[in-house]
Amino acid sequence: MFGHITGKIFDLKGTKAIVKAGGIGFVVYSTPSYLAKLKTDQEASFWTHTAVRETAIDLYGFETEEELRIFELLITVSGVGPKSGLAILSVAGVKSIEEAVGSGDTSSLTKISGIGRKTAEKIVLELNGKLVTTRKGESRTSEDVDVFEALKSLGYRERDIQETIKKLPKDLEGTNEKIKYILKNLGQ
Repeated sequence: MFGHITGKIFDLKGTKAIVKAGGIGFVVYSTPSYLAKLKTDQEASFWTHTAVRETAIDLYGFETEEELRIFELLITVSGVGPKSGLAILSVAGVKSIEEAVGSGDTSSLTKISGIGRKTAEKIVLELNGKLVTTRKGESRTSEDVDVFEALKSLGYRERDIQETIKKLPKDLEGTNEKIKYILKNLGQ
């Protein structure tokens, strides 16, 4: 419904901000780390997810599009609702979630209030392959995410794609160049 909202911060309370845009005050739930950066009467932008339930329509807002993407993946896992997804993202952060899923480590997720062993295992199992994961110390660009998604849509196996992305020469720039290189070398 709403993908992005920009407006003045009218009020900040706990895990929510009231963002005034177009004369309307939108309640946006967000991570404490992002809300701590904001001040009332300051302009702010949120990448948003609209959660529609029988009794409410809630907006969940994030500083980056990547946080939104991880949040939306988290809430696809059975047993993880928007509030739990926000709590996971607030405590763990994007990098820790990617590392936990990539390594199969559920212990870091079980430290989060409300996330038990079974839910953590479901998160790791169901998100494995949906995230372009990295090992500690490795960087991943948005281009790499685009390359991953493009090759996945062509039918290549996720593990093969991830291994090939890790071996890309550093001098390759641009999504198209990376895809061409991988297509030449993936079958070898």
